[in-house]
Amino acid sequence: MKTKSKFIHAICIVLITLFSCSEDSPLFENGQNNGNNGNNNNNNNVTYTIADLQGTWLRTGGNHTGNIGMVIEVTDNDGVIVDPIDSGFEVDDVKWMNIVTNDTSDFTHSELGSDYNYYSATIDFQSDNVIWIIVDAGGAGNYQEWTRQ
Repeated sequence: MKTKSKFIHAICIVLITLFSCSEDSPLFENGQNNGNNGNNNNNNNVTYTIADLQGTWLRTGGNHTGNIGMVIEVTDNDGVIVDPIDSGFEVDDVKWMNIVTNDTSDFTHSELGSDYNYYSATIDFQSDNVIWIIVDAGGAGNYQEWTRQ
């Protein structure tokens, strides 16, 4: 009977441990470890301001590979192209215009498209040095990844 008691005790410990774990933990997002130790904006542990966007950003990814390598300098509420590479844009074009805080890690702005029209877009911090931009228009360039330089 003593063995059965130890077995039941062990099962109870395992069950208590499992039920005491929470998917709301900073290490989990949608029930999975996201690998960023809780610094993702989706769990709102880190608050970013417009001051955090200031500086130089290099386009490092996205769905328009011809623009990877472009460099933008953010000053105040605008991001100006300092190196357009072979994108078709010009130096001093305002790529990100009227950046405003949306919530703890998101910003909205007007994104200069390759057709030289502005489109509504969101800047989303993934970490202190990586942002994603989602443009509210279909087509190449509506997803972008930028890395702080």
